[in-house]
Amino acid sequence: MVTYGGGMNLTTYEVNALVLDVGSTWTRAGYAGEDTPKAIFPSSYGVIETESTEPHSQNGHDQLEAADPDTEMADARTPNGDAAAKAEDAATSGPKKLRKYYIGDGEVNTWRQNMEIRNPLKDGLVEDWEGFEEIWKSAFHQRLRIDPTEHPLLCTEPAWNPTEKREKLVELAFESFNFPAFYLAKDAVMSAFSVGRATALVLDSGGSTTSAIPVYDGLVLKRGILRQPIGGNVVSAQIMEELKRSLDYSVTPQYLIGEKEATDPSQPPKFKAKDRPNTTDSFHQLQQERAIHEFKETVCQVAETPYDEDVLAARPQKPFEFPDGFNNTFGIERFRATELLFQPRSYLTKTNPPPPPLQPGTEGAYGATFTQQQIDASLGIHQLIFNSICGCDIDLRPLLFNNVVVTGGNTLFPGFVERLNYELPGLAPGSKIKIHAAGTSTDRRCSSWLGGSILASLGTFHQLWISKAEYEESGASIVESKCF
Repeated sequence: MVTYGGGMNLTTYEVNALVLDVGSTWTRAGYAGEDTPKAIFPSSYGVIETESTEPHSQNGHDQLEAADPDTEMADARTPNGDAAAKAEDAATSGPKKLRKYYIGDGEVNTWRQNMEIRNPLKDGLVEDWEGFEEIWKSAFHQRLRIDPTEHPLLCTEPAWNPTEKREKLVELAFESFNFPAFYLAKDAVMSAFSVGRATALVLDSGGSTTSAIPVYDGLVLKRGILRQPIGGNVVSAQIMEELKRSLDYSVTPQYLIGEKEATDPSQPPKFKAKDRPNTTDSFHQLQQERAIHEFKETVCQVAETPYDEDVLAARPQKPFEFPDGFNNTFGIERFRATELLFQPRSYLTKTNPPPPPLQPGTEGAYGATFTQQQIDASLGIHQLIFNSICGCDIDLRPLLFNNVVVTGGNTLFPGFVERLNYELPGLAPGSKIKIHAAGTSTDRRCSSWLGGSILASLGTFHQLWISKAEYEESGASIVESKCF
C-alpha cells in the first residue's frame, strides 16, 4: 500500500505529496514537507488569440488535434433534424479561436503584439477555468516537471468558495490530471497552521482582496468571515492617480524605454521610446503595475499611529527613480498611499462616472475606483478584524484576539503590524491582543502554502485524502464531506 506524505522513505514506499496555492497575484507550487515552494510565478497570464478554420482545433498552446479517420460517431438526432443542434453545428463550423498561453514571470512580462493579460480569479474565486487549468499545467509540467498520476495533491481555496466551484476543482484534479488522491484546504486554516496555531483570526491582505477569517480548532467559522475588494492593486492604482494629480506624471513602463537621460528631481523625463505596435491595454497596465510595485516596496510605509500630516511631514523623505528616468523625493505621499488600508472612507477615490466593464478574465486585476456606496461600506483593516471577531461566540473572542495572524503582501509595509497594535486595543479595551507575523517576507507571502506543506506531510494526514476510487464511487460531491 502506498502512503502519501512529505518525504521519500524507501522502506515504507512513501510518496511526496504536492501542494498548490493559487492566489490573486502569485501562484506557489512545491512538495509537502519543504519550507519554501519550488516554484513561485504570477497568476496573471498572457494569451494571444488567433482564428483557425480547422474543424478540430483545440485551445491551448497552438495545438491542433486531428480527427481519427477510422472512427465515426453516428448522429442520434431525429430524422426531421434538431434546430438547436443545427444552429450549434453552424456556430462550431465557423472560425474557432486558437489560444496560445504565456505563463510565468518572464513569459508574461515579455512584450508581444496583441497579447492580452488575464487573471483567472475574481474576488479570490475561479472565473476563467480554461486559464486556471493552464496554470496547473504550467506548475506541474513545466516547473515541477512531475507526472501528476504519481503524486497526491493538496490545493488551497478561499474560505468563501461555493460548493459548485469546489466540486469543479475536484473534477479538474481527477478528470483532467488524473491525480491518485486530492485534498482541498482552506487557505486561512493553512495560514494559521503555518505559525503553529489551530485557533486564530487570520487577516489576509493580498493583491485583490483583504479578508478576516476566524479559525477555531482547524475549522473556519463562516459567520465571522468578512472581506472587501481593497488590496495591493487598489493601492497601486491610487498611487498612479496621485502621481498624475500632484506631479503631472504618468508612469512609462520599462518595455517602452529605448534610451534615457539623467534629469533633475521633479523634471519631466527625457527618453527615447521604443516602437511597440499593437500593444494591448492590459499588458501596458501590467507593466505600469510592476513599476508601481517597486515604488511601493522601496518607498511606501504605514504610519505607526493615526495619520497626522503635520507629524509625518517631519519624517525623512525617500528618493525614487522610475524606469523612464523621472525621479523625486517622497515624504508625506509615501504614508498617504497606504493609509487607505486603514481609512478607506477618507482615501479611496470615487468613480464618476462608473467605470466601464472590463474584458472577461481581467476583472480582478486592476480595478481601483469605487462608487460612493462601496466607499461608505468599506472598513479599515483594524475594524475588519474587530467586526469579524465580534461575529463569533463571546467565549471564543479572547482566544481570537490573542491569536491574530497577519499574512499577505500588504502586511509587509513597514509599520503595518505596529499600526494594528495601536488600533486594536482602542477597539477592544481590556482584551489581551497578540499579533503573529512571520519574520521573513517569503513566509508572509507563502503562509497558506507553508501551512499546506506542514499538513500534507503529517503522518496522520493520509486518512484524509480523497482517493480516486472514492471519487469514482461518490462523485465530486464527496468534497463536502471530506474537506471541511
